[in-house]
Amino acid sequence: MKKFFTFFGAAALSLAAMATDYTGEITVLVNNVGNTQDATINIVQNEDETYKLSINNFTLDNNGTLVGVGNIVLDNMKGYTINGVTTIVADQTITIAEGDDPNISFWMGPLIGNVPIILAAEFDGTKAKANIDIDMRDIMQQFINVKFETPDYNGKYGDVNGDGNITAADVTAVYNIMLGTPSK
Repeated sequence: MKKFFTFFGAAALSLAAMATDYTGEITVLVNNVGNTQDATINIVQNEDETYKLSINNFTLDNNGTLVGVGNIVLDNMKGYTINGVTTIVADQTITIAEGDDPNISFWMGPLIGNVPIILAAEFDGTKAKANIDIDMRDIMQQFINVKFETPDYNGKYGDVNGDGNITAADVTAVYNIMLGTPSK
């Protein structure tokens, strides 16, 4: 029995080591109008080496009033790692789940239904940057852009291969991610 608990504890520690919280600023633009606020995203490397990005209990600050959106989760994204920086991309349709923050009495995300999301993110052990486009023009006449960045992020957005330049080689790296080429 003692061996079981030792094994279980080691397994739990190894799983926890694959999850990282990144705290920084998130800017939400709805039809090019928006605001910036503090937020935390969580990135987990799954057992199958894909990634899950979550923004839990996401709220929007509407002139001092918090509007509950919910839990935004993109999962099973392939990653491409070069020079210690991992890039993930996604083109997924998700449903935003209700959050569990007791200070928010209403979560609007679950009422929206299917949400088409295009994500590009890059991160290492301490820094992250993400860009999310949500095209809801057909349903709500809104195009939503979300940008997240940790304060110490110093990379060039779009420099997927980490060579300091944004070139066709970065496009090739994104194709490798989408096709599932193993991380380097």
